[in-house]
Amino acid sequence: MKLSINSLQKTALFTNKNEFSQVLLNLIVNAKDAIEEREVKEGKIYINIKEENNRIIIEVCDNAGGIDDATQEKIFDPYFSTKRDKGTGVGLYLAKTIIEKKMRGKLSVKNSKEGAVFTIKLSSFTTTHT
Repeated sequence: MKLSINSLQKTALFTNKNEFSQVLLNLIVNAKDAIEEREVKEGKIYINIKEENNRIIIEVCDNAGGIDDATQEKIFDPYFSTKRDKGTGVGLYLAKTIIEKKMRGKLSVKNSKEGAVFTIKLSSFTTTHT
């Protein structure tokens, strides 16, 4: 499995680093689990970080085939899990709560050609280093 991070500029976020790290970890672990469960031979997880219109956009993408529409509708609900015996169903619910209620951002999911894309949008403060 390969993890790639793409960021074109130095970006600063003023937030609780432990909570934000927990959100990212949850999204990465979920992508890893989906790749393993679907037995993707060359599993890939991409993290893309960019800034648009004074917002930081972080995408966590995988190549595990995506999430069906019915599951997407419930994926952020508390206690909803697709991980049969090992999921509690609170990870994505907590991630959305942290991003949207504590950080005043947005967490959403959609599919790409290869797999799922979880997008975090937050207010930004960008620093330029020379």
